[in-house]
Amino acid sequence: MADLQKLIKNIEQWAEERNLITGATPQKQFIKLMEEFGKLCSGIAKNKKDVIKDSIGDCFVVIVILNKQTHSKFDFMPLPYLVLDRSGIDIWIEKCVAKFASISEKINYTGKANRHFEYDFAYTLYCLINISNEYGLTLESCVQTAWDEIKDRKGRMINGVFVKESDL
Repeated sequence: MADLQKLIKNIEQWAEERNLITGATPQKQFIKLMEEFGKLCSGIAKNKKDVIKDSIGDCFVVIVILNKQTHSKFDFMPLPYLVLDRSGIDIWIEKCVAKFASISEKINYTGKANRHFEYDFAYTLYCLINISNEYGLTLESCVQTAWDEIKDRKGRMINGVFVKESDL
């Protein structure tokens, strides 16, 4: 638990240093979430565990940034203690998509966090935890993988989107 807390703080600081919190919009960040979720779905379709692990971590990173951008008071720490459910990958993908639609609607119409927004974050992460569990992974290991990949990443903001240096 302490390691996940530290990773969340690191992600928030990383995002602040790259001007992602105030220099980007939740709408742009949501598009990034969809990009990462697409990679997750591709990894699942191709049964590529390394892509699945990285993509779950990347989705988590984006949700941490969205949480900060929207001033949500969502508390990530109870997540590792949720009871896992073996409903199957297809169900968890479907439930993620439903929650993403709800998050998108709230971002586009209110732009502000509320109790229901926090519930959407929680349920989305619950789905990601269950997906990771299906592949013998933990949320923490997925987030650690993503953090190790981005921690030294440099880049710049272009039209409200952080573009990594290697893509410039």
